[in-house]
Amino acid sequence: MSNWEHRKLGDEAHIIMGQSPDGSTYSKEPSDYILIQGNADLINGWVVPRTWTTQITKLAEPGDLIMSVRAPAGEMGKTLYKAVIGRGVAAIKGNEFLYQLLTKMNVEGYWKRLAAGSTFESLNSKDINNSRIAVPPETEQEQIGRLFSTIDKTIALHQRK
Repeated sequence: MSNWEHRKLGDEAHIIMGQSPDGSTYSKEPSDYILIQGNADLINGWVVPRTWTTQITKLAEPGDLIMSVRAPAGEMGKTLYKAVIGRGVAAIKGNEFLYQLLTKMNVEGYWKRLAAGSTFESLNSKDINNSRIAVPPETEQEQIGRLFSTIDKTIALHQRK
């Protein structure tokens, strides 16, 4: 790890905090835009559509990492969809390495410790942006990301059996 650098997460990735659309624009029927509201929309590390909206507030793009910022704060997923993000999530422009790193931080209780100080467990943009992470050079990030992605797929395959 000698060539790894310690950086703030906000310096390594572009983070977009969600903003909920008006409730009157919500629908359970597929319509204009998928709405990602929180942890309930993340299943096995992926966004699974359950609510739609006609109002665009903040958008996540396909391939974005999705972090739940409200109870339980820190849960991670990815999206295959262009979707509106509500105030219960943040969209992070990052790679597979960053996804695996943020998932590890969650498993180790990092986000829970940060969120513990508030009455309602939540993370704000300052908490996320200022979190210190160690990152290797880009080529090494790609290799590590591919390795963990392969491991995740193998685990999922065995769980289906």
